[in-house]
Amino acid sequence: MTSPHPPLRGTFSRKREKGGLAPRPLAGEGGAKRRVRVAAFALLFASAANAQVVASTPRGVVVAHDNLVELFDNGNRIWSAPGLQTPEAVVSSKDQIAVLDPLNNEARIVELATGRGRTVQTGETPIAGVFIGSALYLLERDARALERIGADGTRASISTPADPAFLRERNGMLYVYSRAEGTVMEVAASPFAARRTAKTAAFGSDFEIDGRSAYIVQPRLGKIAVVSLGTMKPSGTMEAGAVPVDLDVAGRTLAIADPSAKKVWLLEGAQSASQAFLRGFVRGLIGLGLSGGRSSQFPTGVDRVIARGGRWYAYDSSSGTLYRFTKRASATVAKNVGPQRFAITAAGVFVWNDAVRRLQKLDGDG
Repeated sequence: MTSPHPPLRGTFSRKREKGGLAPRPLAGEGGAKRRVRVAAFALLFASAANAQVVASTPRGVVVAHDNLVELFDNGNRIWSAPGLQTPEAVVSSKDQIAVLDPLNNEARIVELATGRGRTVQTGETPIAGVFIGSALYLLERDARALERIGADGTRASISTPADPAFLRERNGMLYVYSRAEGTVMEVAASPFAARRTAKTAAFGSDFEIDGRSAYIVQPRLGKIAVVSLGTMKPSGTMEAGAVPVDLDVAGRTLAIADPSAKKVWLLEGAQSASQAFLRGFVRGLIGLGLSGGRSSQFPTGVDRVIARGGRWYAYDSSSGTLYRFTKRASATVAKNVGPQRFAITAAGVFVWNDAVRRLQKLDGDG
């Protein structure tokens, strides 16, 4: 997985903020309902107040927090610049980053070399993005749009099906997975235009691509649906454990996080993944997790898997535990780490310590 899943599911806008922290109760609404509504709003704004994102870039680690964006090189601060109020994601290229704020519908585009940047208004709920050249492509979920923002400020937008949730890029081609309708849309970057659409499984929990195929994780069915990028047609499904929720791709290897089984499944072999799916079986499927008897190699249920070069990591968002693993063993790297407060780089794992306002390298990643 290349990035965290979209964390927000409602529709947020500035119009809603003007009404205050909590709306006036409806007629006949009881005290219990009012308490639930107030608690929900309190959680929302507490989350907004503590919004922090840590991300790896070609020039170091970027931390977006407290209306600031900061670049660090091996833990040393390089520059600090104005940021956004509630950052939820960071998009990176070799020269630029874009900090996304889906609550306020804003993006902050910043030069990595200098920290100079500009803030742009976006469509409703920007949740993902990618740079191709100097142009930024933003997926705006509640606007149902993929927007292009050029370096010169020119803008263009393409409509998507309902609930566009994931954006991926391969060789200058963009792919949008929309959960509600179960579609994969292929969009050319130049000229900026929709090309083809494939119908596939709806309500997937993750969407990834490699050179041949697109993969949609289906937790309820315990399967992964596959779409051929060559034909833009479904090419089969795969049995993938009990409740698979996340997927990452590294070369010919697929890693699948299954928190209910406390496992990560690796798919390897000489044949392509799409060939394995078409034949109805998976060659070389290895379950990481069992270490004799009923004991589990992962003590907790990991729901995120990350590939970085030749290193593999698994993360349990419920306990905040980060693991590093191989085909035969796993080790705990950190505990009580927030889902967006760490970055994995070639130099190791870095975590933002909010108590001391410092970026720290973890010693456990050996």
